[in-house]
Amino acid sequence: MGGILDRYRRFVVDGVPVSTGMVTVGDSWACTNPSLGRGITMGLMHALGTAEVVGQYLDDPLALALAQDSMTETRVTPWYRDTIEFDRTRIAQFNALIEGRHEPEPTDPPARIAKALFVATMHDADLFRAVNEFRSLLTLPQEVMARPGVVDRIMEVAANHEPVMPPGPSREELFHMLA
Repeated sequence: MGGILDRYRRFVVDGVPVSTGMVTVGDSWACTNPSLGRGITMGLMHALGTAEVVGQYLDDPLALALAQDSMTETRVTPWYRDTIEFDRTRIAQFNALIEGRHEPEPTDPPARIAKALFVATMHDADLFRAVNEFRSLLTLPQEVMARPGVVDRIMEVAANHEPVMPPGPSREELFHMLA
């Protein structure tokens, strides 16, 4: 699992397939850092959509290529993009900790909501269940956040609680124990 680079391939450029008679599925289409454990689920989602597309367009290679691209961009690419965005945020947080800096404060509203969500889910069962919808790849995060009152509740709960620190030693304490 080491050294996996985030990768995304698309075989339709400007609405025109660059090849026909071939489709990519799962990791041959895209792959991400395995830290969120989404790869198998995304691969299965993609395989199911591909089976549907192949069942409809097997006799028409051009239509197959276009339908496969459309299905992929609609059903699976949003999960790929969400995974990449989450991963980039976590990497910045980890780098700050490693370098002894404070975690960067988010400046845009979605990032502020995401940070508040981390706190709020530890204190509100309804928000915890809502988050599990997108952690489990059942509902895209933007769909959950669009529900009436969800963002307001996140911000309200987070404003009244401190982040929960995970149990265990700090980075410095761990290094000291290993020395």
